[in-house]
Amino acid sequence: MKPLLTPGIAFLSTVAILGSALAADMPIKAPTQQRAPTQQRAPAQQQQAQPQQRAANWNGGQLGGSNGLSSVNNNFVEPGAYICGAEETFGLNCFETPFSFSGHPASYTIGPFLGWRWQFGTYVVGVEADWSWKKGETSFAQYIPSECYAGPAPFCRSDNKSGSVKQDWDSSFRVRYGYLVTPWTLVYATGGLALGEISGSFTFNSTILAAPTETASSYATWSDVRVGGTVGAGIETEVWAGWKARIEYRYTDFGSYTKTVPVSTVCPGCASPSSSASIDLRESFHTIRVGLGFDF
Repeated sequence: MKPLLTPGIAFLSTVAILGSALAADMPIKAPTQQRAPTQQRAPAQQQQAQPQQRAANWNGGQLGGSNGLSSVNNNFVEPGAYICGAEETFGLNCFETPFSFSGHPASYTIGPFLGWRWQFGTYVVGVEADWSWKKGETSFAQYIPSECYAGPAPFCRSDNKSGSVKQDWDSSFRVRYGYLVTPWTLVYATGGLALGEISGSFTFNSTILAAPTETASSYATWSDVRVGGTVGAGIETEVWAGWKARIEYRYTDFGSYTKTVPVSTVCPGCASPSSSASIDLRESFHTIRVGLGFDF
């Protein structure tokens, strides 16, 4: 804007000087007629330059919505659900059938956001909260019709296990810190507290084939609201007066935790029956969002 404005001012100054010089040799009315066009042109040029000098407002509240894609990390590992014969020892001549799975399903995500900002020169600081719906589910089923062990009393058993884990809605409460690369465009980093609903299920059935009365079974479902953290970065720019569009990447992590599920065992004489299963979970997700908000 300044490189264009400076030659314009110099041009107007030259015209004014030349007009004054000519006025000395002209009738009294001539200077009035000579200056009038110059005085009329200067405001017109200033009006043309004025819209280019406007600055976006980065103070105050903002309400909007965003949508995008989440890549969910679901990890499920189950130790502890088994059945052994009456004369076998778990860990010596009888073992659990391993059961674990992981997945990275992609899910559409959408939701609102609400924030407040303060501008300090070319820096902008703010706080923001958001809520988003998504559905990233992973499941796995494993069935072994006959699994045999050699011990004091060799035996065979069937083993049936299945599980699922799903990440539902998520929310965050964050701070934002950014730099204005132009008066209308903000590059920012963000981070804070994250909440998310994580649900799952586990089913287990096992039977010693030579003795149908010797069985172990378990079934459980759960739904928890987990607390974690989220960090990310984005770009936001004004597209209309009072309206701003953004694109943002965030990583959210809910950490590792364990669900304990009881196992019901019917095994007369078993030395070490299974009493519970421990399900180890590890949940996180990546998200890319685009959004639009208006200032208030």
